Amino acid sequence: MNKEQIKNQSKQRNEIIKRLKKAEVNANSASLKLFDIQNKRKDMKKTISLVMDQSSLEKKEKSIEKKISTLESKITKAKEKNSTKEEIHSYKIEISMLSNDLKKIRNKITRAKKANIEKLENKLAKLKETEKAYSKIKKEKVSVVDEILRELNVIDKDLENHNIDSDKSFVIKDLNVYYGKKQALFNINLDLPKNSVIALIGPSGCGKSTLLRTLNRINDEVPIFRAEGQILLDGKYDIYKQQNIYNPLEKISITELRTKVGMIFQQPNPFPMSIRKNITYGPRINGVKSEPILDRLVVKSLKQAALYEDVKSNLNAMGTALSGGQQQRLCIARAIANKPEILLMDEPTSALDPIAAAQIEELILELKKKYTIIIVTHSMQQAQRVSDYTAFMYKGDLIEYGTTKQIFNKPKKKETKEYLSGKFG
Repeated sequence: MNKEQIKNQSKQRNEIIKRLKKAEVNANSASLKLFDIQNKRKDMKKTISLVMDQSSLEKKEKSIEKKISTLESKITKAKEKNSTKEEIHSYKIEISMLSNDLKKIRNKITRAKKANIEKLENKLAKLKETEKAYSKIKKEKVSVVDEILRELNVIDKDLENHNIDSDKSFVIKDLNVYYGKKQALFNINLDLPKNSVIALIGPSGCGKSTLLRTLNRINDEVPIFRAEGQILLDGKYDIYKQQNIYNPLEKISITELRTKVGMIFQQPNPFPMSIRKNITYGPRINGVKSEPILDRLVVKSLKQAALYEDVKSNLNAMGTALSGGQQQRLCIARAIANKPEILLMDEPTSALDPIAAAQIEELILELKKKYTIIIVTHSMQQAQRVSDYTAFMYKGDLIEYGTTKQIFNKPKKKETKEYLSGKFG
């Protein structure tokens, strides 16, 4: 299925959604009408029951009247004997309760006397027929909804199966970014494949970090930030509309997005708490409470970040007490603990010494087996060492994008050649 066919099928899906909404309104209307008829029938049955029980109600009325009269006599005698106020008050409370019961029974008797039993029974018979008819109507309307839902399910599965971008971590389409009136990114179109390392290179201020931070919407925290265009996660989740483009009923929250897309910053930023608590912080927020599960997660994450052997003897040590390189690997382990699909790295080695930087690079090459890694780097040598694909950016524009080998060996654009040769940067 090509893009045009998918577009046509998506239009067809939108039409099905419109039909579904209309069918749901009709089904709800029939349900409400049926509910109203059923309530009327219940009320009518109660009134008929009252007519049938009128003599019984009248007996209850007389019985309560007699009890009240007896209590009133007791109050009179109690007053004559100078009984306690508590005793007299208890009689009054009992009279009050019986009076309420008497009022209810008299209301029922009044309703029973006013009711015309023949008319009620005729109306009840008609309502029964109407209820039967509307039960049938409701069933038909609900059946239409079910049929449309089945139709929708088929097209959704077909669209999912033919998602031509399902092998992409991100598909960026016509992305423009603004900080207030200033435009920072211009019409960016970029496909970022899964289980690859993609390097974003270019001179300072070219928009690399801005682009990176749109991918988990961390730029939203900047009040003057504004984005136009589309960013698709896994080729299907529009991260700004927060829904599946093939199935708008399937949503993705900002929390889910940031769980799927972890972030590693330029400066290592471990939390001022123990190594273990650094790792378990995110999973706890996401609802993981079991200590044995958290223990296994700590070990697994630290091993994946190539830090476990360094810290295993003292997981209760402060994360901020580690060396710079260890702190950065701890931040990577902390991100991994949330089970992301993608890791965003904003110059993760620029604050590290050459040995620590080399360790992080080795870790990146290992991590790409399980994750997509998108890295901003000023080091062209680093981009060549660790990345599979490279995007060169300049003044907010995406100048060139391709395999790292092609970009560095046979760049197509003049600006790329000049940047790589050191003419500017």
